[in-house]
Amino acid sequence: MFYWAKYLSIFSLSLCISILSCFSSAYGNEEVHSLNRDDVIINKLYQVIDRSLIEEFEHNGLASVAGGIVGSMIGISWVGLKTAITIGDASPLFIDFTVRALLSGAALGTLSVVSRTYLKTPFDYLSRPFSWGVYKLSQWQDWALHEETSSGLKQKYAEFLDPVAERLKAVAEQVFDIPAHYWTITSMDMSAPNAFATSGYNIAVYHSIFPLAKNQAGMACILGHEMGHVLARHTGQRLSDVIFLNQFALASIPFANSISQNRETQADEIGIYLTALAGYDPSECSRVWDRMTGFGGNLREVVNIFLSTHPTNKARMNVLKHHGNALQEYYSNKPEVLGLGLGYSL
Repeated sequence: MFYWAKYLSIFSLSLCISILSCFSSAYGNEEVHSLNRDDVIINKLYQVIDRSLIEEFEHNGLASVAGGIVGSMIGISWVGLKTAITIGDASPLFIDFTVRALLSGAALGTLSVVSRTYLKTPFDYLSRPFSWGVYKLSQWQDWALHEETSSGLKQKYAEFLDPVAERLKAVAEQVFDIPAHYWTITSMDMSAPNAFATSGYNIAVYHSIFPLAKNQAGMACILGHEMGHVLARHTGQRLSDVIFLNQFALASIPFANSISQNRETQADEIGIYLTALAGYDPSECSRVWDRMTGFGGNLREVVNIFLSTHPTNKARMNVLKHHGNALQEYYSNKPEVLGLGLGYSL
């Protein structure tokens, strides 16, 4: 009886905090009509980056609570796995279909939503040493596995990438007061077309994605997406999910993947706003994912839900097409625009 009361009180406290926070944040999202065009876009950009608690519940609440419950009730016990390997008389699988596990999981799932809203910055700082290690390891792999790029090719890569990076860093400095020199944007000679970001303002872009970017507007969409991960503190949020959703139990991973897919969509939206503010055509962002689909195909939606941390290329293309259309009036009235910028060619 004591355990039931304990976990019921934890869940009730979490729910009360969430409801009170929702009411307190409901007054912070009123539309501001007295702003110029840039300020309207910047205001929307802030809203996308700093979701209120009620918005986080709308996007990820169900997956969070379900993931917390499943992670508490069934999965792999790493202690049991170690015992099974060393002694051989234990099962690595744990199953706990009790009310205590249910309430504990629901409480942890609710707290995960609260932590993603209010504790993402502390978790982001906690994740920085690991993120720095991942970034440096990628640089070492690039150096160890690939021949050094010729000086002529390096120059071509730089002429295509650097102007885009500088414009996006200037936008981040103007809008978020993040000094341009904070960002480290590195190109790497990896085979699979990709880019990634870590906490601490580090971004890596693989040369193999340059042809799919096709032009500097496309590259702005890719870099803007990665900057979106950094600005929204997604690495810190991932760390909090590992803790609250008990991802080490493995059973909650499909629900964690659903949350991760929503983060990718959020980073796409941040990226298209940054692209437009930097002066590049935002409608190109959807075409980047059209080219991605042509290059790598598209997973079936039902398979993608369980296996991937990213939405399907088709889903991303459709969402970005919607945002691109919404931004066209702003972009067409912007005094100085760059259009698609330089095309990529070797």
